[in-house]
Amino acid sequence: MEYPFDALHAGIESQILNLPAGIPDSQAIRQAKSLPDSVEKFRALGKALSRQLRYREAVAAYTEGLNLEPENLSLLRLRAGRYLTTLQSDPAIADFEKCLTLGAEKLDCLYRIGLAQYYAGRYEQAMEAFEDCMPLCDDEMGIAVLYWHTLSAVQTEKAPTLLKYYRPDMAVGHHTAYEKAMRVWSGTTPLAAALEMLEREEDDLEYGITLYGLLWHPDCAERERLSQVLLRRDGFWPSFAYLAAWKDWAGAR
Repeated sequence: MEYPFDALHAGIESQILNLPAGIPDSQAIRQAKSLPDSVEKFRALGKALSRQLRYREAVAAYTEGLNLEPENLSLLRLRAGRYLTTLQSDPAIADFEKCLTLGAEKLDCLYRIGLAQYYAGRYEQAMEAFEDCMPLCDDEMGIAVLYWHTLSAVQTEKAPTLLKYYRPDMAVGHHTAYEKAMRVWSGTTPLAAALEMLEREEDDLEYGITLYGLLWHPDCAERERLSQVLLRRDGFWPSFAYLAAWKDWAGAR
C-alpha cells in the first residue's frame, strides 16, 4: 500500500520522547515556512511537518495558528490528532472536547477520546467513550470500536459487552485488520489459525493492528515474544495499534 507520509520521516522515539527528528526539511516545509504568518501558513506547515511524521513540530505550528484564531476548528482538530499520535493524552482530550463544542463530528472526536483514554491507562473511561460511539457507527467504524472496547475491557477484567454486535458479515471496508482480531475474540476463528496467517502478512499496518488485538487474548501464550516482533514491524508506526504496543512494552522500560 502507499503510505500517507514521506519516505524520509521521523521515527517513533523522536516523537514520543521529544527528541530531534534529525532529518532535513522537505520542499513543502520550506515553502510553508516562507509564507507570511497566517492561519493558512500554519495549517500548511503543520500538514507538511506531519508528512515527515514530525508531529511535535506540527503541534507547535498548529498552536501558532490557534494563537491567531483560537476557535479555528480545522486547526484545533489537526492539533488534537497530533497530540494523540505523540501519546499526549490529556492535551488531545482537551482539544477533542473543545472540537465537540465547536460542532465537530461527534463520532470522530469520541472515538479518539477513547483512544487517548486507552493510551493514558484509563481503561474504564475508554470503554465509556467507545460505548458512546457505538450507536453512531456503521460497520466500518463499528469494527474499530469493537476492537478497542474489547481491549479496554480486558485491561479492566470486565466483560467486552460490545462484542455482541460483531457479525462475520460486517461490511468493514478497509478495517480488515480489526475484523481479523475480532473474529478470534468472537470465537469465529481459532487464535492459532490467526497467528499462523499473520506469519505470511507482509503489510506492517495490517500486521500490527491484527497482532496487537490478539496479544491480549487469554489464550495467547507468547505475548512478550510476539510484542517484540510487533515492535520490530515499525513501517507504519503512527497507527493507533502500534502506538499502543509501544506504550505497553517499549515505553514501559
